[in-house]
Amino acid sequence: MKVDFKKLTASALSVAVLASLSGCAMFDKDDEAVLKVAEDYAEAVVKVKAGDIVELLADPDDDLQESIEAFVETEGYDEDYAAICNAIAGTLAYEIDEESVESSKKSGKASVDITFSVADYAAAYDSVIEDGGDLDAFLDAIADADKTEFEQTIDFVLEDDAWLVDDSKAKNVQDIYQFYLDAFDYSFAPAISADLVDSTVWYYSDNSVYTDYTQIELDIMPTSEGQEIEWNFYYEYYRDGQLVYTSDECTDQGVYIEAYYGPNYDSAAAVNASGNLVAGEYRCIIYDLAGNVLADSTCTVQEGGSTTVVTGGGDMEEIWANGTDDYWYTYADGNGSAMGTGDYSTSETVMEYTVQVSDEANLAYYPVYYEVYYSASGDMADAECVYTATITPSEYTNGYFYEFQYVDNAGLDAGTYYFIGASDAAGTNIFFNVEAEVS
Repeated sequence: MKVDFKKLTASALSVAVLASLSGCAMFDKDDEAVLKVAEDYAEAVVKVKAGDIVELLADPDDDLQESIEAFVETEGYDEDYAAICNAIAGTLAYEIDEESVESSKKSGKASVDITFSVADYAAAYDSVIEDGGDLDAFLDAIADADKTEFEQTIDFVLEDDAWLVDDSKAKNVQDIYQFYLDAFDYSFAPAISADLVDSTVWYYSDNSVYTDYTQIELDIMPTSEGQEIEWNFYYEYYRDGQLVYTSDECTDQGVYIEAYYGPNYDSAAAVNASGNLVAGEYRCIIYDLAGNVLADSTCTVQEGGSTTVVTGGGDMEEIWANGTDDYWYTYADGNGSAMGTGDYSTSETVMEYTVQVSDEANLAYYPVYYEVYYSASGDMADAECVYTATITPSEYTNGYFYEFQYVDNAGLDAGTYYFIGASDAAGTNIFFNVEAEVS
């Protein structure tokens, strides 16, 4: 048989070339080493070990470890924050897709896909709040929550025969550690005991009946113990059984815990041609921030055809000047008394600029917006706004009184306080700009 030496030689050369190429590719890969570093890196991320993370990065920023440690720090914050962060961090996990690894020692580059996961804490919080749960319920919900996943392709570079993560600023961990920021927004207000509610009253009403009013107000009258605490609450108003208004979170303290309703609080409030609330049965429900009912009462609003209540206008400053008398008020003696000047001491907690209404036809129910500024130096130029509110006069046996207060339960700071009042927050119709001194 005749042998074709040319074909045999060509075949042998082809096999040799293929073997050579195959051998080069095989020796160029370093998949196992890359996967080992990927596992070390993922472990450091889910265990929130800043030092270990930074050691596995190529050319990390000089202060990167300190930055990460400060970002994930929980000491120095309240216990609830630390408990929440630790609970969420405890759900961190990862999965490496080993089939996705690519590596080349020749190019000095590699990559692998890692899926990090963490509890869907936002959904857990919403569910717990909806059910009126507390911190313990939230921590339990975090442990049982579905997972949120972060799919990332982690790149590596080869430096001195060692594979390092190509992420000098640790950007890959920013999304994963977002919960350290979000946790600041999660709070659980303690329930306010119903035993602190002495009674309720529909303020300046006639046995819970209002006639031609622009505003109505349900007040909780706390017990003496209840007057010492800060009330955090929100409330709802219903008209003829239909929900018409839900307030923002409110803070109040003292003899009256106030829940207002009218066009100054709800721009969608239904009013008649005179600007007064339309007739109907108005129900107010006041809740603490845990959702517990503190008060639930109904009043009647009726229309009598009166148009005497002023709702604003160019003559309001003149009406105010001619229809009011003002003075400062102090509670230093425990009972409350008028004073000729606005001089207070740091041992006091309440200052009050009192305005008595003589023009009841125009001002008895007129809302006034006011701001309180404080300056330690006594210079208005460096004063900062410390309080704002809108109030209407309180009715007593001897008439109607605006009680423009500023309260600091820790004691008034020494310095100058400026009280500025107007018909609205835009500064329309400036009614007063007065000063009080604390020493």
